[in-house]
Amino acid sequence: MGSRSQRVDPEWTPSRTRRRGLQMLNVNSTRIACILSILLSLTLCMQIMLLLYHDEFVMQMVVMENKLLDEIAAVEDIASDAMNAAYRLGETNYDDEDGGEAKGQFQPFDIHKTKAASWDESFSSKYSMEPMEILKRAGVDPSEGYMPAVSFKQAKIAERQGRTIEKKAAVLPSLEEIQSMYGSKPYIVGLERCEDFRKTVPPINRLMGPAGLFNTATNLLGTLLKMNCVNQERYESKRFRQASTGILGQAPWGKHNPVSWRLKHSAKFAKSILHQTDFLPIVIVKDPITWMASMCRHGYETRWWRQPQHCPNLVPNQYDIRGGYRIGEGEVHVRIKFATPYIGNQPMPDRKNLTFVNYTSLVDVWNTWYGQWHDVKFPRVMIRFEDLIFHAEETVTKICECGGGRMNPNFRYMEESAKGSGGPHKGSAGFLASLITYGNSTLRMKDILKEENDVQYARDHLDKELMDLFGYASI
Repeated sequence: MGSRSQRVDPEWTPSRTRRRGLQMLNVNSTRIACILSILLSLTLCMQIMLLLYHDEFVMQMVVMENKLLDEIAAVEDIASDAMNAAYRLGETNYDDEDGGEAKGQFQPFDIHKTKAASWDESFSSKYSMEPMEILKRAGVDPSEGYMPAVSFKQAKIAERQGRTIEKKAAVLPSLEEIQSMYGSKPYIVGLERCEDFRKTVPPINRLMGPAGLFNTATNLLGTLLKMNCVNQERYESKRFRQASTGILGQAPWGKHNPVSWRLKHSAKFAKSILHQTDFLPIVIVKDPITWMASMCRHGYETRWWRQPQHCPNLVPNQYDIRGGYRIGEGEVHVRIKFATPYIGNQPMPDRKNLTFVNYTSLVDVWNTWYGQWHDVKFPRVMIRFEDLIFHAEETVTKICECGGGRMNPNFRYMEESAKGSGGPHKGSAGFLASLITYGNSTLRMKDILKEENDVQYARDHLDKELMDLFGYASI
């Protein structure tokens, strides 16, 4: 066989091939160098951005983590409330945006058999604040015990095993123990402005209802007012579908929003409320120590670096390092998401258009929110949550009188009677649990603020004027 001939490029030479290879290598090297330069520049930019915006980045991570923790806490609350009514009085809920009326079913009282809302100081002996006497008036038998609050994990285990959580025996606090924390009488601020409210607002237009921070029993206050107080002129006029008895479930600008939202924001349910000045806000205050403990249990729209091992965390410790804090330095900052101010015929703000207010700590939240309410000049009444347990009749009567209402002659503490149907008397169990919990001085003084730095911070920074004004014992 003859060999196949090969065609040879007459211009081909080995040196020319090497030159082409070198040219391609130079081009590729240049491209690689450019790409590496770009990547290096991007890396440097990212590092600079991280240095400049480290705090914001950490805060975003904290917010994301806290949102997850809040969702977990919400699930725990649902499970806990399903198992028991501890720390809750009554079963009625109010929706912050969609409604100002109570969604629960109230047993109506005879409007025509109401009595004038007035309180004679001689009544105090009749309405003793001895725990056993309070329970008798509420129709609660402490010998039946109460359901303790349980965690989500405990509730799930009990559900899988087909058993209920065992009741705890009721060990009532002493009168001396209660009075050591809250004094011997209710503290009500603002009664001197009641006459101005009644003179300014016509009887059929008068409204009242709760305002307060998260975890201050605004629902309980709304329930007690709804069950025991009525604006008789408004009710008998039959002109109003909303709040026909004169009681709203919350302030028309949103019960948790700061007082500066008044006249600048209208919650969805309150579109028919033409004049917010017709509403008498009843601002409910809670002992800042037990309030912070409640915030640890469920923060709602409050965002801060919250760890179960250290809460309330006022001064950072070893558990707060991951949040960008240094042990013993500064304080743990707080942000609260409030509704974006909206009123009248303005376009409804986008749901993502949130208004965050910054605070230096949980203590600052309590100081600022209630300090602003204290300083306003218009009619408002400020009461203590604890007085709805230990002085309920007197407190509700004075509120009702302030707003020009009339009282139910048979005062009711809760929706369900002590022998009500359904469950282990949830209403009575919740009332009993609250009386025991908030009458426990050991819980307040030792079991909430456990870190010495946190205790000292609270001593130094809690508003002493507000603490004295509402009769709260110093730490």
